[in-house]
Amino acid sequence: MAIWEQVVEILRGSIFVYAQACGGNLGGGILAVTLLARLALFPLTLRVARLSAAHQERMRQLKPELDALRRRFKDDPRRQAEETRRAYARAGVSLVPRAGCLGMLVQTPVLLALFSAVRSVSALGGRFLWLGSIARPDLILAVVVAALTGAAVALGPQSVPQGRTLLIILPTVVTLVALSQMASGIGLYWGVSSAGSLVQAVVLRRERRLLESAG
Repeated sequence: MAIWEQVVEILRGSIFVYAQACGGNLGGGILAVTLLARLALFPLTLRVARLSAAHQERMRQLKPELDALRRRFKDDPRRQAEETRRAYARAGVSLVPRAGCLGMLVQTPVLLALFSAVRSVSALGGRFLWLGSIARPDLILAVVVAALTGAAVALGPQSVPQGRTLLIILPTVVTLVALSQMASGIGLYWGVSSAGSLVQAVVLRRERRLLESAG
């Protein structure tokens, strides 16, 4: 617990340092530290996203075989489970992408610590751009960040194409509702994170198109 508090305090102090470089503006400090943290994590998050996309593609290719096994052994659950495991093994597919999970475990504590630091600093208030106080919610900021979130999801790979619209709308609405009740400082942090996810989605989509054109 002491280590966690020290990490949060280091990030909080970093926000104050960068705020001084931005003329004493805490909103600028939040943006700067969040951006630097996201840039440092970007190679890892991009690798995790690539692994996740590759796993989804393999699962998509395997789906017809799995559906056939379910129909064939619908009255024999044990045989169905056995044949399903064999299908996964032949395709070299794991039920859970371990490398992707490990990547998430590495970055999640950092992002949670940064969130805690941003929340603490945001409570101090202060003007930033059009925001009267970063301690209060702002609807314009909430709408902008929600749009970034929706765009990132829309450009990202979808494991269930038929539910694509819902998968885009749901996180967009959740973001809008959440940020309409949170401090604007948290909205700035969330916005940088959503922008990073959007850049990541664009990079992955470009890579997929290059692979498709090469194939």
